Amino acid sequence: MSDISISFPLWMIAWFLLGEAVPFSSIAVLALILALALARKSGHAVRLRWLKFSLAVVGGAWLGGISFWAAGLVDEIESAIYRAQHHYRLGTVTAFAGIEVPSGSWVSVDEEGLLYAIETDQQSAVSIDGALWRGDIRLISSSNRAGLHRGVIKSGTLAADAVIQGIPCRAGSLVEFSEVGGDLQHCILTRRTVVTAEFADLWGLKSTQKFACAADLDIRFRTFGERVLERCVLADAARVGLVGCAAGKEIAFSDDGLAGCTLASAQSVGPFALVAGTSVGFTRGRLDRFEMPRDATSIVISSLDLPPGTAARICERAWELEWLSVPEDRYVTVTGVKLTGRLNFDCGKFEYGMLFEDIVLQGQPLARGAGVSHQDLSR
Repeated sequence: MSDISISFPLWMIAWFLLGEAVPFSSIAVLALILALALARKSGHAVRLRWLKFSLAVVGGAWLGGISFWAAGLVDEIESAIYRAQHHYRLGTVTAFAGIEVPSGSWVSVDEEGLLYAIETDQQSAVSIDGALWRGDIRLISSSNRAGLHRGVIKSGTLAADAVIQGIPCRAGSLVEFSEVGGDLQHCILTRRTVVTAEFADLWGLKSTQKFACAADLDIRFRTFGERVLERCVLADAARVGLVGCAAGKEIAFSDDGLAGCTLASAQSVGPFALVAGTSVGFTRGRLDRFEMPRDATSIVISSLDLPPGTAARICERAWELEWLSVPEDRYVTVTGVKLTGRLNFDCGKFEYGMLFEDIVLQGQPLARGAGVSHQDLSR
């Protein structure tokens, strides 16, 4: 539950309630005016005095309520004026700090009049930082432009293929840059491209390595400090330390090094002998998850025969299972009982799972899909 709360002063609450009561106070004011007119004709001085007092009280409340809605209307008008001054459609070709924006485009400018967003139609293009862009284009905020060497664009769709900061990027794809520094973070490659990745070795020392990324697919970079590869699809098989990664599959890096790839061949990763095509993931250089291909052979881990297509999470404190996800048309056997789907473990000790088939357990018939626990299997 969130602890966030918003409190208003009592006068604002009272003002709001007066605004909500305007329809009723309006009727009351009209009724009192009518009654006051009748009292004047009849000459009842006492009644006239009380009606004047009541009209003063109710009229004051009515004016307070009307002022609430008047203030809201003024605020709405001011907001509309602000939007009209800072977000508008161009009637002619207009230049903003060297950026020539075509007629018919929508532009947004900040308080200082600096352009920060453009929206063109699909037939028009804008030249920014040496490339052509169209559609929804965002620029780096004015507060982050000081000392920029890369350019001012934050994100946009390329109108034509372009080489951006040495990376060949595909037209029609979204390209993104860091808010601070303007470094390229993401695009789709037009051709096979060799880039640099940074990762830690067995002793925790940082090293760099070149990787070939495949054409027509996404590439992403980490831009904290020097720009290095975050993820792409490998054009060629590659080895990262002791792990051989397959071509045509995604490879990913984090600050700690290799974050994941698909094994190019059968190999041992940690204490496990994994088959070719297994997707593996790492945390701080340690295997923490894997997923076997559907057409693989089964493997044995923690005394369990894991069928093809099984995904697993490894415990942080031991080389044991935290959970398994078994395809529903396959199963693993735990203490003689066939289980499928999600199986939870406590670092190797079975906790909970789902039956693969109808079964009679401890004299009780259970249907496929029923949940069973460690206690159920150990009775």
